[in-house]
Amino acid sequence: MDFDNNDYLKMRDIKLSEPISHQKIVQLEILIHWIFMISENNNLNTKTIELAVILIKIYVSKNQIQSDNLQLLGIASLMIAVKFNECQTQINMNIDDYASQYNFEFSSKQIMEMEMSILTLVDYDVNITTITDYYDQQEVHSDLILFVTLDSDFLYYQKYELYEAITKFYSEDTQNIPIKIKNIIYKINQKISKLTSTEQNKIPKIRRKRILKRKLRSAQQQQVISNNMQ
Repeated sequence: MDFDNNDYLKMRDIKLSEPISHQKIVQLEILIHWIFMISENNNLNTKTIELAVILIKIYVSKNQIQSDNLQLLGIASLMIAVKFNECQTQINMNIDDYASQYNFEFSSKQIMEMEMSILTLVDYDVNITTITDYYDQQEVHSDLILFVTLDSDFLYYQKYELYEAITKFYSEDTQNIPIKIKNIIYKINQKISKLTSTEQNKIPKIRRKRILKRKLRSAQQQQVISNNMQ
């Protein structure tokens, strides 16, 4: 990727500045995993999931929202992301299709009103940088992108920082990696190691399957990262 394009992406890389309460973060994690499940069931792109999650986080960081309306926020954010990022076939999956498939308690009118509220908040500009955007003719590490997207501990990092960490995650040469990126890599590694070694049976099946694919390589990388963090 050339510098100009990378610089443009960084310019549109939104960093959350307003803190989100711990209670709300716990609720968000449940909501985001639910969005992930819907997206997986409908074969949506990784970028679509990322964009939906970003819109959710932006809205919650700037607005007070009742717990009863979190699902409404989630599906409205996903609908916006689908319209912006998916092909025409996916766009044709309308609000009523989702409502009947997942037993929503909200009407189509309520969902559309929430969409308008979200769009107004971002000035109708949903061309927001995701981690996936930083990849240009490169292998996209979807499993790690989804891992950090679904985990609230990575909430306040900018997308280019997460991209750098994911790109260098399997690198054996860690000498020239900035300390902040190295810390992110270390955090990812620690979380994966903990999940695979002590909580494997407690996490959702879909997420566990993605983590297990990287287990062997992660174990090898952990030693490299740990040595460089000392």
